[in-house]
Formats: sequence, structure tokens, C-alpha cells
Amino acid sequence: MQRGHKGASCVVPRPTVAVKSANPYNMSEMKDKDTIVFVHGAFATPLCWRFFAPLLADRGYNTLTPAWPCKGRPPDEQVAHPDPRLARVGIDEIVAHYAAIIRAQPKPPVLIGHSFGGLIVQKLLAQGLGAAGIAISSVPPRGVSPVSFSLKPLKRVWQIVVAPSRWQPILSPPPPDGAETALRKAQGIEMHLVPESQRIFRQLFGPAGAVDFLKHDRPPLLLVACGKDPCVAPATIRRNHERYRASGARTDFVLFPELTHLSIAEPGCEELAAYSAAWADDRLAPARLVPWATMTA
Repeated sequence: MQRGHKGASCVVPRPTVAVKSANPYNMSEMKDKDTIVFVHGAFATPLCWRFFAPLLADRGYNTLTPAWPCKGRPPDEQVAHPDPRLARVGIDEIVAHYAAIIRAQPKPPVLIGHSFGGLIVQKLLAQGLGAAGIAISSVPPRGVSPVSFSLKPLKRVWQIVVAPSRWQPILSPPPPDGAETALRKAQGIEMHLVPESQRIFRQLFGPAGAVDFLKHDRPPLLLVACGKDPCVAPATIRRNHERYRASGARTDFVLFPELTHLSIAEPGCEELAAYSAAWADDRLAPARLVPWATMTA
């Protein structure tokens, strides 16, 4: 393991364990357990956590998988009849939605976000919300270049947002990639993509897409990169990590070389879940030694 700034950087060996099916949600009784709030990404629903969240529940956490605003209905209903209010949903509305959920918990939860949800987690932590946060294949905040040596990410952005056919307030799910579709079918993973607000993508280039990289008192953050991710390259995640260099807050980086953008569902997600749980356990250890009433007095 190589030491990083205010944290650590490491590479996890190739995962070897296959994914096992699990229930979509685990809403355990919230007594003395620590809670994890999961934040899904764009064009997704809480169903994306149906493999990953139960793995964290098995390790003793309460798990909450709330939907973004206007995205709580079953996927087939959203595809057939998108909520017209979705067009008005922006990054700030999503952050405020999850902030209310976090504040309603008996104590600060761990936050885990995937893709666009990773950006939301970074913004929530910058507001001092949550006990710690994990951003998996995070969409980069404003000021972090997404450009890499591969043109695949740029091509995907064009297909999703920039192409003239996509100039509408509510975007339909992006066209399926043939190779991706074949891979997920072979893995037995059904995709549940739904319409999305175009506003969130436009706002990536404005104040709503920014994060305070210099905040010294934010909760710890783990940035997870996946070596075979065609959407958010590991180099982008490393640049995101470097932007926190001047912060006094802990920021860690880890690379899973064999995982793709769908790391939270594909074979190998068990190792990612185990690493996430161990990292969260270490960050929560000091708080678990002190009664919550004492900490907030």
C-alpha cells in the first residue's frame, strides 16, 4: 500500500467470488446499529443496490436505499410515463432530498454513492453531513477533468447529453451498448434504466456541480476507481483524489482493477462490499467508543 495525502491509496487484487442474488432492500430496525444511506446514479433506481446493499446489511449495518426525487415508482412505470416534475429536478434538489433523509437518522450514517450518486455523496460530505462517505466510480465534480487517453467516456457523454436528439428536459435512457448488453446478460444482471432530468447534466458545469475541496472538517471520504470502467476512468478518480490534497480531511483512494462501472452488481462486488465495510468500520471506530448523547452534547 502506498501512502496518499491525508489518507491512503491502494490497489485491490482481482476479485474471484461470484455474485449471489439478494433482496432489493433491507430496511432493518434502527436500534443501535450504524446506518448506511445509499445514493444511486443517473438513469438508475434503488434497484441498482439489490446485490450490494444486502452484503453490507450482512455485516451489521442498517441499509437505506431511497430514490431520487420523482423516481420512486417501479422502473417500467417510469419508462412508460415519466414524471413531468422530473424536468425540474437538479443537483441541489437531489442533495437537499438526501440531506433531509440523513438528518432524520438517529446518528450520522455512512454514505455510499455510485456514479452520479458519488458526486452527490461528495457534496453532502462537504456540507458536514454523514459520518463518512464512499464514492464509487464517481462523476467528477466541476474542476476535475474527465478526459483520459480513451475516447469512450467522451463518446458516451455525447450519446447521453450532447447529441441534438437529446435536447429535451427529460432524457430517455441512453441507447444500449451491444457489448455491455451481452456481458450483463451472461452475468444474469437485468438493467433497470429509467428517464432522467437533463438539468443535472447541464449543472455539472456550474456552481451546483462544484465541491469545496479545501474543507478541513468534512467527514472522511473514500474514492473507488474501477480498472475496466468505460464511463469514469481510474485516471479521473485519481484526479478527483488529488484535488483534495490541500484539505486536512481524510481522503482515501482504492482501485479495483477488474471491476467495471457496474461494480456494485457484477461478480466481484462482494470484495468491494467487504472493503467498503472494513473502511467504514475503521472510520466509525472512534465514534462507537463514545455514547452518541455525549458526542452531541
